[in-house]
Amino acid sequence: MQSKINKNARNKQGIIGSYVHNNGRVGVLIELFCQTDFAGRTPEFKELAHDLAMQVAAMGKKDLLKQRYIKNLEMSVNDIIQEKAEKLDEEIKIGRIVRYRL
Repeated sequence: MQSKINKNARNKQGIIGSYVHNNGRVGVLIELFCQTDFAGRTPEFKELAHDLAMQVAAMGKKDLLKQRYIKNLEMSVNDIIQEKAEKLDEEIKIGRIVRYRL
């Protein structure tokens, strides 16, 4: 199963994840969608949104799903999303991503 970055995601439940690097010069906002508000409120889903924002801050957003996951280099970002989707029994999609850098 392949995760998707979907600019017009139909799953309207979810959260906006954020990360600002400790130097205050790089920040990311990312929409992470799921099917139910229940899943969107879980600690696992919130952690995923934060970790994906941190991933984009560190590695950029190009080919995000194919990137090695910075917290576990043996897995891809797609692998991590699928792992969480299976655990939550939800379809998870990435929406818009904005990366700021000074």
